Parts: sequence; structure tokens; C-alpha cells
Amino acid sequence: MGESEFRFAPLLRWLGLTLIVVLVLQMAAVVVAIDWADTSRPPQLTGPLVALAPLGFLGLLVTLIASRLEHPQQRHTPLRWVVCGCSALLAAGMIAAIPMSLSSEAGDASQLQNLDQGRQALKEARQFREDEQQVAALGEQLAQAGQLAADATANDKRRAAEVMVDEQIVQMESQLQRFEAQRTRESRQRLIGGTASAVVLAVAFALLALTAVL
Repeated sequence: MGESEFRFAPLLRWLGLTLIVVLVLQMAAVVVAIDWADTSRPPQLTGPLVALAPLGFLGLLVTLIASRLEHPQQRHTPLRWVVCGCSALLAAGMIAAIPMSLSSEAGDASQLQNLDQGRQALKEARQFREDEQQVAALGEQLAQAGQLAADATANDKRRAAEVMVDEQIVQMESQLQRFEAQRTRESRQRLIGGTASAVVLAVAFALLALTAVL
């Protein structure tokens, strides 16, 4: 049984190192794909880092297990120090990803601008609806455009204008509610998939770093 474990250990070691190399290559691909010249929005590093971190954890864990099998009597080996250093580095990366994830909860500038514009447009539409003179003027415009009967009275024109404005307000409210609901879902997704995952992974990498040298 012991000889079988020793023969299996090199395979585990190379498997773990292969996973670590894959992690490095994937992270390099993410960094290269980012447009660093675009200052309109911060670089999206938190999501890819948290998504790829479990791959690195698995690779480091397999490498550590292989080292334990190969050298069960030695507490400190170069490979274990490598595992400890990489784990500590990734733990620091997860800790750094936490505030980055929290700072991105509000969404990008374009989404905030669109939301503010939608709220302002809805506010102006409601103010227009409360202004009887503007509503009456809109009714006259509808009559002149041929959208009302030729014998339409002033009350008919006013009611037609009110209906038109009310429909626009309802449509704007519906669009604004859908947009806000989408932002809420995205915020919850970032909180669970980004912030919470980064906290758990930071603890896991810290424990792995300690395990490698203890």
C-alpha cells in the first residue's frame, strides 16, 4: 500500500502543478483582454479572479497532498513553501477583491446615468400632467394634427391629452421598475458570487498556506 502511494504521488504533484499553470494562463488571458486605456469604467478583475480561484485552490491542494505522500517525514520542503507562498498570495488577492466587489455594487456610470435620466423624465412627465395649461395645449396640438374629431370640444381635447400623458407615465414607470429590478438582481449576484465567495476563498487559502508549513 505504501509503495502504491509513493508511485501515485508524482502523478498527483504534476496534476496539481498543471492546474496551477492553467490558472496562471487563464489570469494572464483576463489581464490581456482588459482595455486599460478605457477610463470610463474600472477594470473587471474581481469576477474572473473569484471564478478562477477554486481552480488554483484545487491545484495547490493536490500538490500539497502529493508532497505529503512523497515526504511524509519532512515538515518543510521547497514544494510546500511554494504552496504556502502561492496560497498566501491568492489569499491576499481574495482580500483585495472584497473592497473591489463592494465598490462595484452601485454599477457602472452609464447605468447610473440612465437611471437618473429615467427618474428625471418621469418627474417632468408628472409635472406636465399636473399643469392644466400644458395639457390643454397638448390637446390643441392633437386636434390640429387630426388625431381628434373635428367637432371635439375643449373637454374632449383635454381628456385625450390626459389619456396620452397618463399612458406615457405608466410606460415610463414600468420601464424604470424593470431597470431597477435588474440592477437589484445584478447587485445580489455580485454580493453572493463576488463578495461572499471572495471571503470564503480568502479563508480557505489562508488555511491552506498554514497547512503547508505546519
